[in-house]
Amino acid sequence: MSEVRQGGSTGEEIEGLDQQPGGTFAGILINDGVLTAGQVKKSVRVQEKLGASKLLSTIFVELGMLTEDEHRRLVCKHGRSFRLGELFCELGYITLAQLLQAELVLKQSPGKRIGAIFRELGMIDDRQLAQALSEQLRIPLIHIDLDTADHDLMRQFPVKFMRMHLAVPYEASATRVSIATANPLDNPAIEEVERRLRKKAVVVIAAESALLSMLGKLEMAGGKGSEQHDQVAEVVDSILLAAIRQHASDIHIEPMESHTRIRLRLDGVLIHKMDLPSELAQRVIARLKVLASMDISDSRRHQDGRFSRDVGHINADYRVSTYVTIYGENMVMRVLRSTGGLKNIEQISMSRGLLDRFKHEALDVPTGVILITGPTGSGKTTTLYAAIDYLNRPTTKIITVEDPVEYVVPGIIQCSVDETAGRSFDDSLRAVVRQDPDVIVMGEVRDRKSAQVAVQAALTGHKVLTTFHTEDSIGGLLRLIDMGIETFLISSTVVSILAQRLIRTICPDCRQAYMPNKRIANMIGIDDATLRSHTFYRGTGCGTCYGTGYHGRTALHELLVLNEDVREAILERRSSQDVRKISCESTQLLSLMEDGLYKVLLGFTTAEEVYRIVPRAIAHRSVAEIYELMGHEK
Repeated sequence: MSEVRQGGSTGEEIEGLDQQPGGTFAGILINDGVLTAGQVKKSVRVQEKLGASKLLSTIFVELGMLTEDEHRRLVCKHGRSFRLGELFCELGYITLAQLLQAELVLKQSPGKRIGAIFRELGMIDDRQLAQALSEQLRIPLIHIDLDTADHDLMRQFPVKFMRMHLAVPYEASATRVSIATANPLDNPAIEEVERRLRKKAVVVIAAESALLSMLGKLEMAGGKGSEQHDQVAEVVDSILLAAIRQHASDIHIEPMESHTRIRLRLDGVLIHKMDLPSELAQRVIARLKVLASMDISDSRRHQDGRFSRDVGHINADYRVSTYVTIYGENMVMRVLRSTGGLKNIEQISMSRGLLDRFKHEALDVPTGVILITGPTGSGKTTTLYAAIDYLNRPTTKIITVEDPVEYVVPGIIQCSVDETAGRSFDDSLRAVVRQDPDVIVMGEVRDRKSAQVAVQAALTGHKVLTTFHTEDSIGGLLRLIDMGIETFLISSTVVSILAQRLIRTICPDCRQAYMPNKRIANMIGIDDATLRSHTFYRGTGCGTCYGTGYHGRTALHELLVLNEDVREAILERRSSQDVRKISCESTQLLSLMEDGLYKVLLGFTTAEEVYRIVPRAIAHRSVAEIYELMGHEK
């Protein structure tokens, strides 16, 4: 995360900043103390040298002043501070060239709105406009049709009135009325509906075309309409777009008794995004099953599939799984970005002391097996690709066997397993060793056969990187033994095991000091003296973090580099407790719990979050020793 600086100048103190492309956002960063006026001035000079062809925010990210996650969070937080055109550009709906073109047209047609000009020029459609307004104003986006609306309620208002104001009351309770509108700001129709029904309005955003289509059908004596396919396609794209824009790892489409719930997994936690009528949700699931090459005629059997799709100018792969429930098919989609997610070794949140050991005592070793372990969703693949990026040199041949290829890395040879094309995982493993590689990357150790291939490749002089599903680093050794790999082979080929977890970080927009629960703090290794001498932080909950107090995630690591003492313990088949004790005493092994303690003391996360995520382990070292081994500079 970029360093927060206090006491900076305001955006207005830089002459002409508001005239620069992206100047509004730059002013926000100065006022929030995220960047100094000097940093912004430097970026403005770079922008001017480029002929104003890039937004200032793009330059901030390229110069390392701001991360992409910080950019997204701050744009959403200050959405109301932007003009609509600027917001579209910052969110990536349009390019800077398109914004400048639209502003030129606006000068020639001063009576028009910028959103209408974007649509006339074919830069966006009304669905994208609704999505952007939803993100800017933090108002839910809804997909409705006439079949699911309250006809009697709608008929209390003239169609002309609803069409003129693009506002449709579609559902009411004893005290509230739900209004779908394409114009949520300063809309007199909202107040009029409240006044006439004497109920409080709950406003949601809908696409203009959906509202006009709905009103047209209402005038046609209750006709069912004939644009179901187009509506379903729009709903599917909006769900995928929301997941991409918010960096969700999974999409959950969950049938309930009266409706279907859509939730996104953000930072490891499920967040309720929207609801769909059950009938519409069934059509949405059917379309997604078609995209994923699944059998749409069979809704009584669990199925799996996958597809690729370009949404919001970002290509992603989706692993799709359905599970039959009492209310219908529950669908979960894992979102795998094929671009934009690759990090280098310096960006994986590893402390300096651990990172130096990982590079020099593991990755730089010429041969042997390097295992990256952890449960599903712990960031293993990100770390694996960061290691590949570190090893990727013109003099080194790197070949991968993946299922599927998740990130495309220039300069290496990547193979995506495809059973239907005759490229099975086993066949690819046998073929890869005949390709004269220096480094072999296996997406995952699945079974005894793939573990044997990794060990044999290491014995013949190759470096092998792979991932493994185990609780911690010591568990990786024991699972290899449990798979039937001989202990002498493990001790002679395995170089290191890196275990990791992803843990939520404190939301910067609602961060404040607090005193952790004493029992929990003690259980993760924070003693009473440390509790009294340090300041601890937590998030109180705000719009940015959906009330959770956390925004974003960082990684915790446990690095075991095998030495002679550990190898001897493996050969003797010592217990996991003995191996861990020997590793701590002779290899400077720091547990996941100790890394979590370290990040609590640095103010990245909370003691409660570490306690929730990390496997229980006894802290063997004092806070001072942990600081020293982490390479912490006071």
